[in-house]
Amino acid sequence: MPTILRVFLLLFLLINTIKASTPKYFTVSYDPDFAPFSYLEKKEPEGLLIDYWKLWAKKNNYKIKFINGKFWDNAINLAKKGEVDFFLGTAPYELWMKSSFTVYRTKTSLFINKDLHRDFNFKTPYLIGIVGNDHKKLISEKFPFSQILVYKDYKLLFKDLLSKKLDLIFDDKVAIEFYALRNNFFHKINPLEPMQDYTSIKVISKNKDLIEIFNEGFKKLTSEDLYDIENSWILDKNQQIYKKSFSLTPKEKDFIQNNVFKVSVSNDWRPVTFKNEKGELDGMASEIWEVIKSKLNLKCEYNFSDSFTQQLNSIKDKSNDIIFSSGETKDRIKYSLFSKPYIEFPFSIVTLKDENFIENIDYLFNKKIAVVKNFTAQKLLKENFPQIELIIVKDVKEGLKKVSRGEAFAYVDIKPNLIYYINKLKFNNLKISGNTGLDYKIEIMIRDDYPQLQTIFNKVISSLDEKEISRILNKWNNVQFEENFDYTNFWIAISIIFIIFLILIYKNQLNVKRNISLKQLVNERTKELRELNEELEKRVDRKTKELIKANYLLDEAQKIARLGSFSYNTKTKTLQWSDEHFKIFGLYPNEINPSLTAFLSFVHEDDRKRVKIHLYKATKSDKRKAVELRIELRDNSIKYIQLTTKVTKFDSNNKPIVVIGTVFDLTKIKELELQKREKDSMLAQQSKMAALGEMLENIAHQWRQPLSVISTASTGLQIQLEMNNEISKEFLYKSVKSINEHSQYLSKTIDDFRNFFNPRKEKALFTIDSTIEKALSLVSTRVKKYNIEIVKDLKDIKIETIESELIQILLNILNNAIDALNSKNQEKKYIFISTISKNNLLHIKIKDNAGGIPAKIINRVFEPYFTTKHKSQGTGIGLYMSNEIVTKHLNGVLKVSNSSFTYNNDRYSGALFTISIPTQKAKV
Repeated sequence: MPTILRVFLLLFLLINTIKASTPKYFTVSYDPDFAPFSYLEKKEPEGLLIDYWKLWAKKNNYKIKFINGKFWDNAINLAKKGEVDFFLGTAPYELWMKSSFTVYRTKTSLFINKDLHRDFNFKTPYLIGIVGNDHKKLISEKFPFSQILVYKDYKLLFKDLLSKKLDLIFDDKVAIEFYALRNNFFHKINPLEPMQDYTSIKVISKNKDLIEIFNEGFKKLTSEDLYDIENSWILDKNQQIYKKSFSLTPKEKDFIQNNVFKVSVSNDWRPVTFKNEKGELDGMASEIWEVIKSKLNLKCEYNFSDSFTQQLNSIKDKSNDIIFSSGETKDRIKYSLFSKPYIEFPFSIVTLKDENFIENIDYLFNKKIAVVKNFTAQKLLKENFPQIELIIVKDVKEGLKKVSRGEAFAYVDIKPNLIYYINKLKFNNLKISGNTGLDYKIEIMIRDDYPQLQTIFNKVISSLDEKEISRILNKWNNVQFEENFDYTNFWIAISIIFIIFLILIYKNQLNVKRNISLKQLVNERTKELRELNEELEKRVDRKTKELIKANYLLDEAQKIARLGSFSYNTKTKTLQWSDEHFKIFGLYPNEINPSLTAFLSFVHEDDRKRVKIHLYKATKSDKRKAVELRIELRDNSIKYIQLTTKVTKFDSNNKPIVVIGTVFDLTKIKELELQKREKDSMLAQQSKMAALGEMLENIAHQWRQPLSVISTASTGLQIQLEMNNEISKEFLYKSVKSINEHSQYLSKTIDDFRNFFNPRKEKALFTIDSTIEKALSLVSTRVKKYNIEIVKDLKDIKIETIESELIQILLNILNNAIDALNSKNQEKKYIFISTISKNNLLHIKIKDNAGGIPAKIINRVFEPYFTTKHKSQGTGIGLYMSNEIVTKHLNGVLKVSNSSFTYNNDRYSGALFTISIPTQKAKV
């Protein structure tokens, strides 16, 4: 008995455990046009409030399904009717609404069309638009003499505001500005100060118990979680509700309070971290560390080291606990932990000043690159680019010296270090030539048996104020600039002031007031001169950086577009090519000395004369000229390019001085054009073969009866001769006449088919009704076989075009109509053909009563290989080729639609094909 009870008890606990672990399921309605709070993106709900709900579900092991309410009021009514559990969020304004804690706060505002300039007054009657009924009561109270219009969505609201049907609109400020920005209306609206106030957004439900469930679950969301989501949607810090913060667990607080942490610091890694003249910790990373330390109230003991290797070893042997300015590498994570990065710098490349800008690290392959031993730069370069030859140096100064003396091609380190030491050590022959593409993320390195410290640091780093970090970094950039300030002009100015001052004392001893006045004037001018000098230096530095960036972006754009550029000076006869120009011609940058002779040597000999004519004409005009040509590369491969040239500068005699131009690589475009022509040719041949198969079937049908009659007549003659030994004259005449008539019919059939399959491709003048009759004769057997009635309304219209291709189009459409009617089990089968001429266009309309083409595929019937028939019955190229022939050969248009019509008092529906081609009047 006890055993049975135990079993039942275990089953009971198991069932309860399963129930407890099964996620609860809730439905939430939302407005899909309330960006950035809730909206549809690729048919999925997105937005700030959507992300809050997802986080709430994740934290509480709930499942939620978002229900698209289409419009604001509709979405709220779903909650009111109990069709969903919750509405996403709004300020409650009706008695049935049960609301949660405040989830978010938004700022509401009035907006006006910028073109409307009028004085604002609450007592003036306005036409005011709002979305949904949330704010209707508030607006009615504030504007007692105004009319309020409630809209379903922003689309119609903005349409009426911009067309000036509305005077004002009122809603959430962020939502309106977000919608206006996405739809290019932002410059057309203005917010108004009155009525700008915060509104609390709360979750809405009809059921109070559901609200309590939400409130309990919302308590599990930390302010850090809410801040991170808000920060990803609301970029303006002034409009954000949640602020960065962090909280520690009791265990984490005890760990910090009960330990004194040993911190390893570099003696001289300027300007990141170092020991200053007072023996104190200094540097940009040091200041940020002090912020982190003060937030946690850490107790620390600092140990300064002369080398980074010593610092790493101290973490390995656990003689130190922390290095607050390190970077994560594969070998270091074997014996230590790392926090999140709190600042990040690019690894830059220093070379001699005469080196070109290095746009890609591939350029460093097979060259000697200096790096400091055990620095992160060495580790990352070794891990990511093993083919680079590294020279290991003991410090930054030694690395820069090796580059300056030519013992190494480049030195790699983080950018602040490089700028600082190049200026401090006065390496005037060095410069930063580019970036490696690798970044140094400065993180806190922790001994591997302190995992709780890693979690603590990550929380604090997430809460750091970005403005404070930027302030610290900018401060050290300014310090660096001041250390490199050139005081020459300053001392010259001071010397001048001093001399002037002595002269003034000597000459103006009797006039003290005038002396003071002059002294003050000189001091003011000197100050202005110094400020002007500093401002000019800043401007030169800023413009230099902008120019370097612009050149880099231009080179990248040319590389992406496969577009080279050149400039030619007619006076100096100098030609300059861009790097991409060299690459298009199969050369390394600056591999040859560009010249007109060198350029023409690459031009294909068949195009050379045409290119010379183009260049001559281009220099005689200020308009842009373009020509396509072929060039032959050194490996004998051919490229197609477009050469575009323009004279940009003329001398006083109107003779060209500067010619600029571009070369655009057309090779891939030409290859694609060739592939398309080959594909079209193949499709045309397939279409012809498909038509040939159908025509052979028609020949078989049309020949079967005449051949039967001829066989019967000849057999009758043979029997008469065998039985009677003679044939009567009347019987012989009748039999021969029958054989002759049917033989003529067979001959005519052969001529009709031969004319179709041996078409003349030149245009000819003919009447359209005779052409249609020819096409009908080719399908007459199938028409009779399936009991189809042809209803014609043909006009005697003359047209000049390619008759055989028009017949092919008619046959494709007629055969499709016959197949469609044959697939229908109906008694009456019709094909209607009519012609009309209007505005120099011939319109041929062909329709059937087979029910039409399904709406979901009617737009695809002219695609190649698209067919609704079985594979054995259709190839899917007939209508595609028909459309190609009409548009490209006959200069017309082929359209298809479904048509409903009445014939003989009966109502029918079917497919309607309309061929519209230009007519030409016959020449007299």
